[in-house]
Amino acid sequence: MPSQDSIIQPRSIRQRLLRCLRRSTLTLTLRQSNSTLSVNEEQERPSTLPITACSSSSSNSNSRNQYDSHMSIDKILIDEGFHQSQQKLSLLSRASSGLLEENELKIDYIGQLPVEIAHSILYYCDYKTLLILNQVSSYWYSISQDSTLWRNLYVTHPHWNNTKRHPFSSSVITKTTKKEDINYRFLYQQRYLLDQRWKKGDKQDRTMIGHSDSIYCIQFDDEKIITGSRDRTIKCWDMKGECTQTLTGHYASVLCLQYDNEIMVSGSSDHTILIWNMNTFETIRRMRGHASGVLDVGFDKNIIASCSKDATIRIWNRENGEHIRTLQGHRGPVNAIQFRGSKLVSASGDAIIKLWDIDTGQCLRDFVGHSRGLACIRFDGKKIVSGSNDNKIKVWNAETGECILTCTGHTGLVRALHFDQDKIVSGSYDQSIRVWDIHTGKMLHNFQSCHSSWVFDVMFDETKIISTSQDQRILIMDFAHGLNTIL
Repeated sequence: MPSQDSIIQPRSIRQRLLRCLRRSTLTLTLRQSNSTLSVNEEQERPSTLPITACSSSSSNSNSRNQYDSHMSIDKILIDEGFHQSQQKLSLLSRASSGLLEENELKIDYIGQLPVEIAHSILYYCDYKTLLILNQVSSYWYSISQDSTLWRNLYVTHPHWNNTKRHPFSSSVITKTTKKEDINYRFLYQQRYLLDQRWKKGDKQDRTMIGHSDSIYCIQFDDEKIITGSRDRTIKCWDMKGECTQTLTGHYASVLCLQYDNEIMVSGSSDHTILIWNMNTFETIRRMRGHASGVLDVGFDKNIIASCSKDATIRIWNRENGEHIRTLQGHRGPVNAIQFRGSKLVSASGDAIIKLWDIDTGQCLRDFVGHSRGLACIRFDGKKIVSGSNDNKIKVWNAETGECILTCTGHTGLVRALHFDQDKIVSGSYDQSIRVWDIHTGKMLHNFQSCHSSWVFDVMFDETKIISTSQDQRILIMDFAHGLNTIL
C-alpha cells in the first residue's frame, strides 16, 4: 500500500504544472493575455514561443540579455532535476558570451508526451490556464480544445453542477444528441457569460398581460408559467407570453398554487382548496376545512399542507383528500408554509416562525427575531429564509434556531422571496425586486420600479426572474437573452 507521502494531490499537481509551464515555455505576453472566453481563435499562432521573448527588447543592454539567458537556463536545468554536468557549464559559458542559439532555449514538455498523458495533465487546469495554452502553439491549441477537458470543467463546477435540471435538457441538445457530439467548450462559454450577466445585472425585460386584477401567485418551469389572480382565475402561459389555458373554479381570489407533473393544488379566499389534473386541467376534488382564506399550499408525493387566515395549518392525504391533522399554535394568520420531508416551517402575522414535525403535529422550535408580522418563508431542509413587515429578510439555521444573517434595504413589506445556494431574490411593497448574497447578506442588485405597484410573488431559475404584482402584469427579467444555454 502506498504511503501517504506518495499520493500526489490534484492541487499539488496543478501548482507544479503551472510552475513548469511558466518557467519553460510561457512568455510575459501570454501571462498578460486576455483570459476571458472571447479569445480570438482565428489569429495566427507560432509553432513555439521562445523564453527569450520574456527578456527586454533589443534596445536593452547586452549584459541584461546575458543575465536573463543565464537565469533562464539555470532554472531549466535545476527544474530538470538531473546532476549538473559539463553540459550546463558549456551552455552557461555560451550564454555569457552571447553565442546561445534561440532554439536552445525552447523546451516543449507537453509536446514531447503522448497525447493521452498530455490530456491527463491538462485535466488539472482551470479554464483560464486552458485559454492561455490556446496561444502557445498550434499543437497546444489543439489539445487544449479537447471536449473532455471542458466537459470536466463544466460538470464539476461547484455551482453549475448543483442545478435541479438534467444537464442535457436544453433546446441546444436534442434527445438524440450523443455526448461526444456536444461542444462543451461552447457550453462552458455560454454559462460563464450567463454568470457574468447575473453579476452585472444585465437583463432584458418583457411583460405579459392577461389577468384583469392583481396577480397573487406564480410558478414556472422550462415550458410554462402558471399564475393565480384576484380575478378568480388561474392562467397557463407559454414562454412566448401566450395564454394557453384559463381555469375557473374558485369563487374568490386565487391566493396560492403549486403544481408538479400530475396535479396542481390551489388555495383561495373562498376558504377551499382545489386539486387539478395537470393533463386535462379539470378539477379532481375540492377540499374544505379552513374557516377563512387559504393563504399558502404545498405538497409532496403523499401529503398536502395548507395554511390559512384562521391561524391553522392542515395536513391532507394527497390520494383521497382526507384530513389527517391540524397544527395549531400561531396567534395570528399563517401567511406562508413550506416543508421538506417530515419538517414544516410556518410564518405568521404574530411575527413568529415555527418548525413542526408533520408526523406528530408537535412544534419543535420557535424562531424569534422579526419585529413585525411575517409575510413569506422558504425552507430547503437546512436553511430558513423569511421576509417580514419590518422590511427585513432573515436567514436562519433550521437545526439550531440561530439567525445567521439579516438583509436590510427594502423600504416596504417583503412580500415574496426565493433562494438557492448562492442568492436570495425578494419582492416588496416598495415595488422593487432585489438580489442578495445569501452568505454575506450583501445586496447585489436593486431593480427599482419593476412594477408600478406592490410585488406579490417572485420566483427565479438559472436564466430569469419572474414576478407578479398588483399592477396585473407578469414581468420576466431574462438574463440569458441571446445566449444558447444548457442548464
